[in-house]
Amino acid sequence: MGPLIPGLLDDVAELCLTRIPRSEFRTISQVCSRWRRFLMCKHYAAVLKMPGSVEEEFMCVLLDNMYWEVYDGLYNKLGQIPPVPGPFKCGYGLMVLDGRKIVFVGGKYKVRQSNEVRGLKVRRRFEVRDSVFTNAASSNVYEFNPATNRWRKLADMNVPRHNFAYAVVDGLLYVIRGYSADDVGILNAEVYNPKTNKWSLMDCPHRPNFRPAFAFSFHSKLFVVGNESRFIDIYDHRTKIWEELDSGQTLSVYSYTVVRNKVYFMNMDMAEMGVFDPEKNSWSLVDVPRGLYRLGQCNNTVVLFKRILLINAISGHLDKEDEVKLRDPPIVLSGFDATSVLIKF
Repeated sequence: MGPLIPGLLDDVAELCLTRIPRSEFRTISQVCSRWRRFLMCKHYAAVLKMPGSVEEEFMCVLLDNMYWEVYDGLYNKLGQIPPVPGPFKCGYGLMVLDGRKIVFVGGKYKVRQSNEVRGLKVRRRFEVRDSVFTNAASSNVYEFNPATNRWRKLADMNVPRHNFAYAVVDGLLYVIRGYSADDVGILNAEVYNPKTNKWSLMDCPHRPNFRPAFAFSFHSKLFVVGNESRFIDIYDHRTKIWEELDSGQTLSVYSYTVVRNKVYFMNMDMAEMGVFDPEKNSWSLVDVPRGLYRLGQCNNTVVLFKRILLINAISGHLDKEDEVKLRDPPIVLSGFDATSVLIKF
């Protein structure tokens, strides 16, 4: 087997290959099989962390809760990510660990049972060939490593759940409340430690009729926001103490993202996009074109996904309403119901 690059030691050649932007991988992988194997192996990720390598940020978009598309910072489509293992799910958690690995948590899905098992005699509209579909909640957790282009299974949560709040704080993954397969509210939370690959149950404040909206990390603390509630629960993992913040606002959030320590969210009760600054405990509104949007982010800007088209991205300093501008990135998604995360590679 010859050298990776003629005239260079392999250690130097590997470092040279890590300087090539990932947007060019499709081209350079055709140079030779050895280059292709190196770009796909786990060793590449280790070399990438060495000084002199080029680290890029990529937007990974999950469409229709089923398949993925990957875009670079210029909104060039680079390819796809393999589908998440297991059945089709909704109400899952999607986050990033170590800035590089996508984690897919829990969710709700349909399971088929025969009528004989259920003792049903009358056919219903959703029965197929003597079977009936019932809801199930998942405790499964999967991690995607872009270095290997593969998903692997992590430890299961202690409690199957869907439509929960979730966030990563100082490298620890939190899931808060959510619902069981029968849509009964779950009163606890769990935390995942990637170093031990273990989930631990933890208590969280009791709020009757609490409906999780979203969670986020700020100053190494976990912030948990509930729909139809003006109170924000704040957890300090170092002291293991929960505190309460009166936000002065009641929300009904269906999508959100965090950019530069500010939370941007779409509220069902208003046409504008809301902005929450946890540093000042202040709220403001940003005018956006009418429509139902899913929010994401890229290049420190908020991205608005509408149906199959990425309509606008908010650019500017994102600190004052009069500094917010709208533009149309040159991108067209291939599906609906977009959910996105950013990874560095």
